[in-house]
Amino acid sequence: MKKLIALLLAVLMVVGLMACAKDEPAANDPQTDAPAPSTDDAAEPAEEPKDDEPAEPAEPTGSDAKKTIYVLTPNPDHGWTGAIGVFAQEKVDAVNTDGAYNAVLLTSASADEQIAQIEDIVANDPGDGSIAVAMLPQGEAVENAIQQLIDAGIPYTAADRIIASVADAAVSNIKYDNNEIGAAAAYYMVSNGMKEGDKCVVFEGDGSSADTDRTDGFNMYLKGEYEYNGEKIAEPWSDLSSITYSGSLGWSQANCQAFFETYMSDASNADTKYLAGWDDGYVLGTLDALEGSAIDESIKETFLANAPYLTGCGGPEAVYAILRGDSTSYTDITPSFGGIMSVTYPPAMIQDTIQAMIDYLDGKDVLHDNTQSAQCVTSDNVANFVGFE
Repeated sequence: MKKLIALLLAVLMVVGLMACAKDEPAANDPQTDAPAPSTDDAAEPAEEPKDDEPAEPAEPTGSDAKKTIYVLTPNPDHGWTGAIGVFAQEKVDAVNTDGAYNAVLLTSASADEQIAQIEDIVANDPGDGSIAVAMLPQGEAVENAIQQLIDAGIPYTAADRIIASVADAAVSNIKYDNNEIGAAAAYYMVSNGMKEGDKCVVFEGDGSSADTDRTDGFNMYLKGEYEYNGEKIAEPWSDLSSITYSGSLGWSQANCQAFFETYMSDASNADTKYLAGWDDGYVLGTLDALEGSAIDESIKETFLANAPYLTGCGGPEAVYAILRGDSTSYTDITPSFGGIMSVTYPPAMIQDTIQAMIDYLDGKDVLHDNTQSAQCVTSDNVANFVGFE
């Protein structure tokens, strides 16, 4: 019996050894062609790539990282600023599709919100030159925040509302000549008979440089200190007291309507013939007031019988349609006007502002002061222009 048990144990040991040998391939096993495992494998570095196998690219860092351009604009709510938002988004999408840079659009409802956006950008700046800003400032209140960009070494370009104290540090300032826009309105009024002493209303913006420069250009042309279209006024004004300035209307069509309704509530203003606005929303706001019931009908009739002249700025399709004569709005009012004019100020300038930053990051020369010229659009030449929605 003891001999039988010993024999069985011997057989079991042989079978176990054969199973182990089958589970662990030998170093020269032709089915695996793999080296025998070593107890040092975990400590060895990863195998170097062969000459004909490219190494995995390292994640870019610092100056090699894809740069991000933050595009800051007011909320695309309506009118010209609404079109700014549309053009900005279009360019941002194109930049991201191209892939050379990242682009991020940040909109704001107020100067405070835009300041917070800038401060957040500065606070999260990695300091490696990988971020930049292209912006349309909300106004002068953003001045200190822009200075923070400058102090942090973050390059920026600006459109439209150029803040004088920080303008020199910008990569590029893109704008139309706002003095020229104001002068164009004055030129148009004078060309249509406005003389010193005639009542005139100027619908102003928001106190930004775009606004004040337009008012300055208007006044300087009348005083013979500025020219438009290569001409100065033949008989300069010495007294501007017949002009009523609205003060800040915030570029709002509704605010313009309310102001004009209040102005025309005084019957003595019914003989006002010239209305100059720094935004085409003001053209529509004036027409809204005349179409509504807030102005006394007799005052309205006297005003329209005087064949008044009205100007704006920007170029929306709603105004260009009026100039072409194919608008379905205000059809009972606009034929009574002596003329309506819109000065060009394309919102597509925000795309130029973004492109200027791209060119700068690409190492190209960029024009620091990119000031473009304004044109008067009337019923005579509106066919040559395309309005924005």
